[in-house]
Amino acid sequence: MQISGNNNSNKAMLLIYFLLATLAGQIPTICSRRILGIFPHFGYSHFKVFYPLLRTLAEHGHHITVVTHIKASSDTKPPNYEELLLGGHPTGNFVTFNQVLPRRPLHYLLLEAELLHSEGQKSCKKFYESGHVETILKLHEQQPFDLVITEFFNTDCQLGIPYLLQVPVVGLSSCLLMPYYYDRIALPDFPSYVQSEFVGFPEELSWHQRLLNFVQMKFIKNLYRYRTNYYDRQLIKKYLNVDFDVDEFAKRSTSLILVNQHYTFNGNKPLTPQLIEMGGIHIEEKATTATLPAEIEKFLKNAPHDGVLFVSWGSMVRASSMPSEKAQAIVKALEQQPFNVIWKWESDELPTKSKKFLFVKWAPQLSLLCHPKVKIFWGHAGLLGTTENVYCGKPIITTPLYGDQSVNAYAIQNRGAGTILLYDDINEKNLLATLKEIRRKSYAEHAAALSHIFRNRDMKPLDKAVWWVEHLLQEQGKTAHKLLQTKATKLNWFVYYSLDSVCILLGIVAAVIFIARVVLRRLLAIFKQSKPKNAKVKTK
Repeated sequence: MQISGNNNSNKAMLLIYFLLATLAGQIPTICSRRILGIFPHFGYSHFKVFYPLLRTLAEHGHHITVVTHIKASSDTKPPNYEELLLGGHPTGNFVTFNQVLPRRPLHYLLLEAELLHSEGQKSCKKFYESGHVETILKLHEQQPFDLVITEFFNTDCQLGIPYLLQVPVVGLSSCLLMPYYYDRIALPDFPSYVQSEFVGFPEELSWHQRLLNFVQMKFIKNLYRYRTNYYDRQLIKKYLNVDFDVDEFAKRSTSLILVNQHYTFNGNKPLTPQLIEMGGIHIEEKATTATLPAEIEKFLKNAPHDGVLFVSWGSMVRASSMPSEKAQAIVKALEQQPFNVIWKWESDELPTKSKKFLFVKWAPQLSLLCHPKVKIFWGHAGLLGTTENVYCGKPIITTPLYGDQSVNAYAIQNRGAGTILLYDDINEKNLLATLKEIRRKSYAEHAAALSHIFRNRDMKPLDKAVWWVEHLLQEQGKTAHKLLQTKATKLNWFVYYSLDSVCILLGIVAAVIFIARVVLRRLLAIFKQSKPKNAKVKTK
């Protein structure tokens, strides 16, 4: 009995050792690191994409210091997440319908690029005059930062900080990558089929669409390189007293760019190991079933068999600023439908008092989109809302208004999960036709298929983004950074596109043709000289 007891005890100890070893194997091998996040842009929707990554890195034990306009909720902010807040800029609704740019001619694209440049320079000035730069430098003296995570959007002025700290950079993009950042990691951007963030077209592109895509992409890229980066350089020199080529530094310091896209939604595009797709990183599964406000829950419960249409044009556009005749045309068309309507509307003055409508100033969008009673979504094709709708698998009507919304709208239409109704075209007749079209069975089928593929991935987008950042933070991080760098960023455009080789080959072909012509001429001349002349016959 004693022997048996000892054996059982030994087995129990072995089991405990095994479990401890297994648990130890699950403990991350990354030591705690110090990460600096710099986000001068004021947009709440942008930071909503970035915060889950920063928060999770803090939860993994890293110390995160973030310069931002957006204060994190105390319910979700980890204790080792420190904020250096930039105040004084609006983060709510501030775009009215007389400011939208629904169509995308070249002069509108250039106007938008100008607005982005101007806004970026204002953000830079606010950042450098905030006093946080001095705080960052003091913190770095006390205990050095290991990495800078920052937004790649409309300026690079913040890169003066990693230049001083001499640390690698991870860039984040809350939308499709801006055309001027492709060269930063030598990412192919063939305008024959890779659509720019600034435009949107059906697939496949016609010749004039390819021409517009090419012209705006190359022009905006060079405008940013030789104007925005020039002003970035001057601003850095003014505030930090250092002078360097911002674009060249960005190429050699950028380890990764994490971009809010995924092939299911944005299409198959060339990728490199330096570009990580993190589309849907802000979506949390538990939020899809979050409790809805009692008013909304009651409205959904009493909805007819055909369910509810949810209308929301984002946090930046005030739907209530719509001209009354446009709003009344929408109301008349929707009143004829068999479904009810939940409409995000900011004003107390409502366009109708019909019981078919529920107007709300705010709604938990993700849980509402995923609710089984919501059958159709009508949005402005903002990337976050559109991504959430793809996740929930609902057919969508898109009305793009500005920015990347046009390319997002066409991405949905090209995949058969939605249709486009431009703001200028909204009237009762067109809306009735659009509603009839979107209720066809094929849209629901394509939306469901897209949702299934979007959800089922090798890794969740947040896990993937965290893995790559921690990959750079390991002991061999410097080696990883060097291995991720590509020599292609050092090539000029003539060599990058192998035009030197093409010229040499054309030269060889031209030389061969020239030599062949010379030889043939010589041979013909020799042949003519050797040919006997016809003898003349004498006659009497």
